Amino acid sequence: MTAFGTSVYAQSTGENPAPGATHSYFITPGDAGNNIAWSIVKSDLSPSDAGTITTIESDSISIAWADTVTVGDWYYVQVVETDGTCSNTKILPVQIAESDFTLTLAATNATACYDNAVSVSIVSNAPVYEHGTATLEFTVTPDNLSSSYDGYEFDMSMTVPAGFSSTPTFSTNASWNGTTVTVTDNNAVTISYEVENGNTYDNNSDADAQDFTATVEITNGKSANGVSENNTDDDNTDSTEVSRPNTSGIGTN
Repeated sequence: MTAFGTSVYAQSTGENPAPGATHSYFITPGDAGNNIAWSIVKSDLSPSDAGTITTIESDSISIAWADTVTVGDWYYVQVVETDGTCSNTKILPVQIAESDFTLTLAATNATACYDNAVSVSIVSNAPVYEHGTATLEFTVTPDNLSSSYDGYEFDMSMTVPAGFSSTPTFSTNASWNGTTVTVTDNNAVTISYEVENGNTYDNNSDADAQDFTATVEITNGKSANGVSENNTDDDNTDSTEVSRPNTSGIGTN
């Protein structure tokens, strides 16, 4: 008797893979010396390009399902075991499923102040104000990742006004190449941004000129086995508003 099964790498499964997911498929052959041939076919048993068969090890394979497959469509994993001129065929029906892997981005604080007091200098008998840096924290939390594998990734960017710059640092389970954050486990990631206000201000500046909003966005989330993040709750963007007391200039009478 031939046993036919799948290995589950994520909430996406071998029988219900999400677009882009990779899963393993295997049998127990009738005889270890027999020839084993695998394929992906349509309902009429004609070949399908819905996935790429990789890591072929006779009785086990990996299939990388294409990003372009449509949720709800059916495909069939076929294996043929041949002993000389005698063969046997087994088929596993596979229906493409929507990913339930999600990432949630959240600012630790909705509002914040600058890290230090205003730096004041006198230039040509007039004050010049520099506000320095603000350190802002965000977290990215995954949901519906399986313990069968470790890691995920996403692209990340911060938007700040003209004259500002930002530099991120990460918790020890993550690294960044300037665009993509790669996480080595299935835990949340903490991101600390140091935002520097490179502008200078004077007594003619508006009272709230130094105030700003820093917005972080994550995109292109993907699990270690290729499952794309499904942003069902529209929670991949968050922001922190940074301000000081909007003190007016000094008046006299």
